Amino acid sequence: MNPTQTLELLSRHIGGLTLTWNGKNSDYLWGPTINIDVSEPSRSWPGTIKDGFGFLPTLLVGFRFNDKTDDDYNTCRQIMFQATMLLLEQAQDSVLLFNYEFIVMQRLGGKLTFNSDSHLWDDEWLKSRLTLPYERRPLPSPLL
Repeated sequence: MNPTQTLELLSRHIGGLTLTWNGKNSDYLWGPTINIDVSEPSRSWPGTIKDGFGFLPTLLVGFRFNDKTDDDYNTCRQIMFQATMLLLEQAQDSVLLFNYEFIVMQRLGGKLTFNSDSHLWDDEWLKSRLTLPYERRPLPSPLL
């Protein structure tokens, strides 16, 4: 999928987000607590991911939390989770990074793994939302 198709897919399946032109060169999804931007990776980034994780990324999806309260934070993490799981239906290998280096979640070779060192989603939270098999364990980043 290209960035526009990805944003359209997300806007159809996740309520409360508005497809918006950023005034420069692309669209993004805007919500009161989160913004989602999708682009093609810059020239050097695919090689970095290939070296670290063994696959070439075709999309870069950025999530920006605009959280002000605990409720806003919980809404943001729920939306990010929904978006990530929806995009995994379209992708093969994937990695969700915090600040471009800390692994939050990855799916490599069909195996879905959440980083137990991340406090974004704990086992109870994941079990209440996932029907897919997954594991949760420490995921040291090859990018650090």
